Amino acid sequence: MTKGKKQSLIAGALTSSAGIFISKALGLLYVVPFTAIAGEANMSFYSVAYTYYDILLSICSAGIPFAVAAMVAKYSNNEDYKTVILVRRLSMALMLLSGFVMAVLFIMVSGPLASSVLGAKKTPEDVAILRNVFMILSLAVVCVPFLSSFRGFYQGLKDLKSYAFSQVLEQLTRVISLLALGAFFVYILDMNNIFAVYMAVLSTSLAAIAAIAYYLIYDRKHYQPIKDLARHQTTRPKEVGELFQELLLFGLPYLITALLGNSMNIVNNNFFINTATSAGSSYEDAKLALGIIQVQCNKLTSIPQVLALGFSTGIVPYVTISLENRNFKELRRNVLDCLDTVLYIGAPLCFCLFALASPIYYIMYGKGNLSLGSEMLAWSSLLALTGTLSPICSSLMMSLRFRRQSILYLIIGFGVKLATFFPLVKYTGFSGAITSSVATSLVIIFLNLNLIKQKYKVQYARVWRRLGVIVIGLIAMNGCFVLLRWAGLTVVNASRLIGVLQLAAYGILGMITYFITTAFFRLPQHLFHMSLPAMVRRMTRKVIR
Repeated sequence: MTKGKKQSLIAGALTSSAGIFISKALGLLYVVPFTAIAGEANMSFYSVAYTYYDILLSICSAGIPFAVAAMVAKYSNNEDYKTVILVRRLSMALMLLSGFVMAVLFIMVSGPLASSVLGAKKTPEDVAILRNVFMILSLAVVCVPFLSSFRGFYQGLKDLKSYAFSQVLEQLTRVISLLALGAFFVYILDMNNIFAVYMAVLSTSLAAIAAIAYYLIYDRKHYQPIKDLARHQTTRPKEVGELFQELLLFGLPYLITALLGNSMNIVNNNFFINTATSAGSSYEDAKLALGIIQVQCNKLTSIPQVLALGFSTGIVPYVTISLENRNFKELRRNVLDCLDTVLYIGAPLCFCLFALASPIYYIMYGKGNLSLGSEMLAWSSLLALTGTLSPICSSLMMSLRFRRQSILYLIIGFGVKLATFFPLVKYTGFSGAITSSVATSLVIIFLNLNLIKQKYKVQYARVWRRLGVIVIGLIAMNGCFVLLRWAGLTVVNASRLIGVLQLAAYGILGMITYFITTAFFRLPQHLFHMSLPAMVRRMTRKVIR
């Protein structure tokens, strides 16, 4: 693989990650004011609703966006632009139809589902609230799959800038409408705090509509060249029936993978409250802990996990084309470059969540429930790292056409989650829900990477060597944190404003220490294929801009 191709893979994945990172950062920033408007006790309704939303979105999408990306990459590489257009039209029709059907079914089962989720000690008021949340969310089940068909199309064309921009636009629209509508209903109309949750759920649909409008405008300039190439194509496109079958063959394994990938959240939301209360916790404490784990902690751990979304998105067209061209040397390098880069960037972010759990939780959510929140966040930092690698490994498996094996490994992972969840929650407390998910992810990662090694002769010795350098960088980073604590930067004992500045000092100085330490071993230079002065100049230019 040429140096330029290496950079294009990493650059494409990082571009996608950057867009998702910004959207996640926006999503993180709204949590504090949103929690204040909605009330911390109502956050569990929000977290439960979005777990089932993710499941339904996976079902009605049926893995079509990833299938579209792979098929568009395949047929555009073969210069069959008529088929590329057919793939786009077929996927859009499927997304609209499946979204509508799933929304109707969601509305029909919203009542019984709400009653089942809340457990034996539920109240009628809580059931009614969760049912309303489910019904409002059904609109998003129609809009978001249709949006994903646009993203899958441009992902297949390796146009990840529009993918990233649409993510940012969607999240920005969502955050603004969420806070504005929530504040209007609660503070201006003086309605119950739960209306902030209702408006937050509605904002998902409004944000998707805004992103769809962006793509319709974007199409005018970037879709037209594909149409022009198709008009000059002399060969016939593939038959619609054949494409439909190919979409399903690509998409259904992605669907099952997505459903099983959500198994950890499914288990947490369905069994956490009952298991915790049977172990001696009160219903209110268990509901509070579930909200902290599934909303507050997940919002923070989603920051490093953008790498999973970005690289899972970015690597699909590259691996697909390598397979089509039977360039296995390039394929192996793609896999190794992906793992190296994700570990290099993700490890320090996850370590910060672990080492600075109390300061971060205090700055984001205040001193209320600080002890429980910081403990859950420290445990969640482990899941942040394993939860970053696991989806990337599953995406690699799907792209490498190990679909049946990927599904089997996820089923095994689901079994591990079920086997470990109940005893860990019972004997170790609330954190058991997190550690059982970590164990699940580790099993899936090991099984996936082992099969890739066997079938494509991918050797991970380089990854282990570089991981050793990363660990040295993390030790140096922790040393920096110790020195800052000795200097009196305690964060949690300061005001929120001063605490933000102190936490920024931890983050900036810690990352600089990590970068300098790893640069001494020339790790970032090898990863990003440029000299240290060139990297410094590029980062300086971006900061100045």
